[in-house]
Amino acid sequence: MRIAVIGAVIVAVLGVGAWALVGARSPAKESRPAGASGTKQKADKSHGGEEHKEGEAEAIRLSPEQRAALGVRVDAVGTRVAEAQLAVTGTIVANADRSVVVAPRIPGRIVKVMAQLGDRVEPGTPLALLNSAEAAELLADAQQTESALSLAQAQADRERSLYDAKMRMLETAARQPTAEAALRELQKLELGRPKQDYISALAKLELAEADYERAKRLVEGKIGARKDLVRAEKELFTARSEMEAVAETIRMDARQQRLAADTALAQARSQRDKVRQKLRLIGITDTEPPASDDAAHGRLVPLRAPFAGTVIERQASEGQLVDPTATPFRLADLSVVWALLDVLETDIQSIARGQAVMVVAGRDSHTGRVTYIADVLDDQTRTIKVRVEIPNKERHFKPGMFITAKISTRTAGPPRLMVPKNALLLLEDSQVVFVETDEGIRARPVEAGNEIGGWVPIDKGLQAGERVVTQGAFALKAQLVKAKMGEEH
Repeated sequence: MRIAVIGAVIVAVLGVGAWALVGARSPAKESRPAGASGTKQKADKSHGGEEHKEGEAEAIRLSPEQRAALGVRVDAVGTRVAEAQLAVTGTIVANADRSVVVAPRIPGRIVKVMAQLGDRVEPGTPLALLNSAEAAELLADAQQTESALSLAQAQADRERSLYDAKMRMLETAARQPTAEAALRELQKLELGRPKQDYISALAKLELAEADYERAKRLVEGKIGARKDLVRAEKELFTARSEMEAVAETIRMDARQQRLAADTALAQARSQRDKVRQKLRLIGITDTEPPASDDAAHGRLVPLRAPFAGTVIERQASEGQLVDPTATPFRLADLSVVWALLDVLETDIQSIARGQAVMVVAGRDSHTGRVTYIADVLDDQTRTIKVRVEIPNKERHFKPGMFITAKISTRTAGPPRLMVPKNALLLLEDSQVVFVETDEGIRARPVEAGNEIGGWVPIDKGLQAGERVVTQGAFALKAQLVKAKMGEEH
């Protein structure tokens, strides 16, 4: 029943077209006297009717209903730049620059899976938790280095305080008139042996100065011997030298002890940072003792997402043993995906970076540009991979999708007068287009070039601005042929 109805509709459409053609062509076939014919032509010209171009067929007049039935569409012809397009196929894949396997850096057992296939995660989101003996050892090392660092810090602080106290002692004692006064001034400083050595040297210096002054007065009064003055002078020189040596020894020892403490502190801090770095590499960012029963089995190590993305593969399961070679999760940032196009080796010479590409996947399309052309040919398919980057914020393009694409390979010279390829037909061994005039639609012979990207350049027979049939031209041709065959019979 359906086939019969469709057949009836086709017959009706063909009948409408034939009626229109016969009705349009019938005046030309009416017999009239020669004089009447000449009179008619003169009358047409006198009333401003269009004179046919050479080779044009009879005009076809169609009502709006007839145009709709035949699917006829008329557009103004214009100039455009000829652009060739290469049709190819390909697939959508994840952006390899933003796709990563999330695996542990140390062996362990998965105790909890926290991410599912298809989940969208943020940077640092835990995907799973692992129990690891190596992690427990590292945590113990971390606590040990923290304790060592605390001791080194305390020792360094103590040595700095002692150094400052010793420097104050030397300055304070130097300002006092006697060793006894210096001792009273330094009573509050707990410096031990350095203070005792310095006070003793200071007392010896005072005694030597007193002996020298006494011998000097006796010699000046011609009472004492000069050799006693010389002896006293030598003893004074020795006492001063010893005093300076003691002070210098105190300074040097203080500097060395402070330097040793600072060095030990730096080493302890470096060791602590080294262990912390190892912990960060396996996913542990703090060194506090675990607060739960996990302490009996060591700290749980999280597998964290390195960036925001979608879990596109999950092989992890609770109780599974994993190591750095495993693939428990694969994460990809699908906000930008790649279209990998397969271009035949015979067409690759026409492809270049930066060319525009229209990618179609189902109902979705995107216009991008060629960003990469592979250097290696696939010996199985004899094709070369061409890559196009596609923004995918709405996630319409899924990895694995089959796609079609058209690559704009080149432009051919300056703008030319062009019509769609469906507008150009072959009629009685001539290339024609249907042109709309005031009298109706006529088939006009033209000279056309080669098709480029679905468009045909017209070298002769049309002018810019003329209106041509761009859809339904084949139906008009069929009606013309049918009407001609009817006239012949």
